[in-house]
Parts: sequence; structure tokens; C-alpha cells
Amino acid sequence: MARKRGMQYIPYDYEAAYNKAMEDMHEWFIENLFQHRKKVIYALKEITAGDQFEIEIYPQFRSMDEVPPEGRTIKKDNNKAQKNLNDKNARKYVERLINENFSDRDIWMTLTYDDEHLPPDGDVDAAIKNVQKYIRRINYQRKKRGLPNAKYVYVTAYNPDAEIRWHHHIVMDGALDMETVESCWKQSSRNEVRRLQTDENGLSGMANYIVEEKNRVPSEKRWNSSQGLRDPRIKVVHSKRPAAGGSYKKIGSFVDKMVKDRDSIPETLKKWYPDMDFTNAAVYYNDFNCMFYIHARMRKRRSTGEKTNKTDKTGIEKSRFI
Repeated sequence: MARKRGMQYIPYDYEAAYNKAMEDMHEWFIENLFQHRKKVIYALKEITAGDQFEIEIYPQFRSMDEVPPEGRTIKKDNNKAQKNLNDKNARKYVERLINENFSDRDIWMTLTYDDEHLPPDGDVDAAIKNVQKYIRRINYQRKKRGLPNAKYVYVTAYNPDAEIRWHHHIVMDGALDMETVESCWKQSSRNEVRRLQTDENGLSGMANYIVEEKNRVPSEKRWNSSQGLRDPRIKVVHSKRPAAGGSYKKIGSFVDKMVKDRDSIPETLKKWYPDMDFTNAAVYYNDFNCMFYIHARMRKRRSTGEKTNKTDKTGIEKSRFI
């Protein structure tokens, strides 16, 4: 019966609906929000992608009239056909897809063009055909070596207004040696191929870098992936135990404390997920209905002595041991 009731809640874009950050808000303002809200059901979405773990806490509604106007669009999670990186949900999906399917054993390359092979301005189809030919050459070389077809995610970057030349970012499994991987690209000799390096955010820094907004052109379908990649795992619940062995409580019963005292968020999450290390969290609100959206990131705890990497936003730097 509970599952049937859950189906009655309407999907909406809760990130767009709650887009005002609670950082440095005065205590009086927060108390005022509490006084003007209605009682609603809060959901907790758990997203697992490789070692990365995210939670999203948001209110659910039975009518679109109750949703803030900014969020009154249908939220499409993990829509594989959605290849337009202008949509933030597509960018999030690409980030999670990379975290779920790739690791330090794999590679990240940036493939460029010399003047002789540069695609015409705005001709994204011509650029994508070049990537597809490249993937075919890669798979030919892999077949010669008895390897299966490559696993990959690629993003095509170009924006004439920002003076960004055509280039392609590709994340690929590392079964084929990097010299052969680079030699299969025929459009330029000035490319960059390197091993992926994870940090406390997994591969999210690199993934966000390759889909960043400055590289986008409206309505262009510019990312794609190989078949057979694992989807991030998503679970939605409406209650949690405050600690091991305790009784379950509705998610909404935890929200007030998380909003009033943001320092309590890592403490609460540690009790919910004792095998995870907290990374960061943020609280957002909307004065349309005075409700909240909470997003937090965690990471699967590493064992002592396991190798990790300290990296910049592009995922390149030195390794260390913890």
C-alpha cells in the first residue's frame, strides 16, 4: 500500500524550485520560514555512483499548484536519450555515469584539431563524426589485441562566442595502452592523454570540468557513451533511523535541525551512513512555500593505506597514501 501512495506524488524539478542558498542567513529569517510553511512529506533520494554517494532531501506534492513556479517541469533522472548538456540534469547524469564506470585504472584524453582538420564553425555533426571514426579505430586496435570494445563517455566542446576551438574530452577504460589511444586520432598531434586520478570527490571534479557551462552551445547534442555502462543506483525512502538500532522516523522530522544547524548535517549523515565519509552539504529554500532542499555528498570510506589522489579541479596532480 505504501508504494501505491508514493506513486501519487508528482515529479518536479526540486533543484530549480529551491535555488536560494541558506548560507549566512539570519536566525530570524529562518524562523520566519518555519512559521509560514505547510506540513508536507519529505523524501530522501540516495544516489550511488562508484565510491561517490549523494543524498537529496526535498518535499513531495500531490498537485503541481503546490510546487514553486520555477520547479513546474517534469524532472527526468537518468534519461539516456537526453544528450543536451544545456540541461543541468544531463550534466549531473554524465558526472555520475563517469563516477560509476571509471577509476584510476582508466584514462582521460583531450583531443584537439590543427587548422587543416578543423570542423566548420557550428558544424557539431562533423565534429561528432570525427569522434565516431576515432572510436572505430580504437575498437579495431582493441580487437587485434583480443580486447572487447571500449567503454567510454565523450563530450564535444565548442563555443565561438567564448573563442573555444573544437575539442573532445573522452573518458575511456584503460585496457589499451595510451600511445595507441593517442595515435588513433588523426586530426592533430597536440593532444593530451593521462591516467584518471580520483580525489575526495571521486572523478566529479574532472567530470564537471568537461561539461562546464562555458563549453555549451544551446540545443547541441554533444555527449554520448558506449553501450553497457552501469547506471548510477538510485533509491528513494521516506524514513531513516536516527542511529543504529533506533526506530525509523520520517525524513521530515530531521529537516528542521539540519536547516537551523547546518553543522548537524554531517553528524546526522554519519549515523545514517556509518561506512561513508562526509564531503560537503548545502541547504536551499524557496519563499513561495517556505520549504527546503538539502543536498550532500559523501564518499565510501577508504581503508588505511589505500591509495588516493590529491588533485585540482581537472583531476591531475600527485598521489598520496592515507
